[in-house]
Amino acid sequence: MQAHIYKSRKNPDMYLFVSEGQDLDELDAMVRERFGVLEFVMALDLSDDRQLARTDTATVRDHLEKLGFHLQMPPTAVNWAHWDNLKAGIRAGKARPE
Repeated sequence: MQAHIYKSRKNPDMYLFVSEGQDLDELDAMVRERFGVLEFVMALDLSDDRQLARTDTATVRDHLEKLGFHLQMPPTAVNWAHWDNLKAGIRAGKARPE
């Protein structure tokens, strides 16, 4: 399955996956409003062996078939803070690395 990926100019790190050839004007109005102007990023093959950064291809394909789109939201600040703590060797509830 081929997908086209668009990014939002309004919301950094927010991406919209749609099936190749899908008319973007047919997307739900709330989705279009949330994204604002869409900027094409790339076409992508969603084969089973394809690795994605934040999800798996089976989930994306399922959303494309059932919803007509897949929305990739930016990571939350909490997630990034947790990642920085892990890199520094700080575990939850500890003030300093051991």
